[in-house]
Amino acid sequence: MIFNLICIIVIVLLGYHIFNKSKVIFICFLPFFIQYTWMAASIVVIEQGAYINEQDKYGDFYFTNFYILLFFIVSLISFLFFYKIFEKAFNIGLPRVRFLKNKEIKIALFLAVSIVLVSLISLFSGPSAYTSETVTKFNYWDKATYPWLKALLGSTIGYLPFIFGVLYSKYKKTTIILIVLYLIYLVGVDQKFTAFMYGFIGFILSHVIIRSKHVKIKDLLNFKKRYLAIVGSLIFSLVLLKYTNKNPYAYLNLTPVESVFYRAFGLQAHVFWGVNEKYVYNKAPNTWDLSELPYGMHVVMKDFTPSFRQKYLERLWEGGVSWTNAYPAILLRIFPVPIALAFHFLLFSIVPLIYAMLVKMIRKENYLIAIILFQLTMWLTNIYSMAFFYRLTKVVVIFLFIAFLSKVYSYAKE
Repeated sequence: MIFNLICIIVIVLLGYHIFNKSKVIFICFLPFFIQYTWMAASIVVIEQGAYINEQDKYGDFYFTNFYILLFFIVSLISFLFFYKIFEKAFNIGLPRVRFLKNKEIKIALFLAVSIVLVSLISLFSGPSAYTSETVTKFNYWDKATYPWLKALLGSTIGYLPFIFGVLYSKYKKTTIILIVLYLIYLVGVDQKFTAFMYGFIGFILSHVIIRSKHVKIKDLLNFKKRYLAIVGSLIFSLVLLKYTNKNPYAYLNLTPVESVFYRAFGLQAHVFWGVNEKYVYNKAPNTWDLSELPYGMHVVMKDFTPSFRQKYLERLWEGGVSWTNAYPAILLRIFPVPIALAFHFLLFSIVPLIYAMLVKMIRKENYLIAIILFQLTMWLTNIYSMAFFYRLTKVVVIFLFIAFLSKVYSYAKE
């Protein structure tokens, strides 16, 4: 217990150090700071002997948090190192979009209002979590009246909070109304903790970068303190309400409150724990197979799902059901620890590349390009937690297209 707590304290102190050095870099790195802190906290629970439902075994102490700490430190060094390089190396220039003499900020407002209205039409025109007990975030679009809207809205309309952050300083009251309507939509499609958390990060990211030029740091800190408690309380209340209506861990004799904490901490890092126990502590042979990366989550699920449940895996994957945090765990299955850390250092460089461009676009008030880049960061967050690297292709294609537009624009100016 003491060893695990020390590892968590080191992670938090490193995060706090970056926060004091650069608020913008800290906010950019925040999704990964949360990922590693959350996993480390989960390991505390697991290694106290918690039952891991998905693996049908009980946790034990295998120094797992030491390896989480190593990956966190390498992630942080990689992000800082490559962010500074990309920030200086790329001189991105793109024209600001105007439509009927309206600036990008007004176009962004129109987009936000339109998307919120479309999402509510979709929500209330068919079955939702409000009207049906069978609707979940995994089957909402299968039951929706207009399933083709999934291409626009996705699972959570994750880019929308980022737009809210852009709009908040200039259209405060309108943005608050849009945020409330957006929360109604998220609850209606059965989204719980993750959608709210990453939505909050998206809002803070654009808001902090925009306002950092005009306000003092203490004002930004006050903003975050003021809303963090509200968002946290809302998320917990919504999840508890859902678990009270239908407790997925009742068969383990857990109350709704216990089930919420079991889901949040008992299972969050069980993949990393399982990979560490098998491939590091018990020294099972590494696979050295990079072809496991594109569908890394499926690989580790097949590796650690008990044999009597293996027949259900294909059906779960088809329904979009999976575990979480298969990355960086998958690297410990493929490589020995030192090589896994070195490979991670290089592979993680894609993340600061996109964030460096995103920050520049916001500061240049190229908000529409910034929204696209933020969507790329969301895909990257998913890729670097679920180990679904097949999704990296669309990130690269869109990034190259933006780079091409920038190059064409720079030639046109000359």
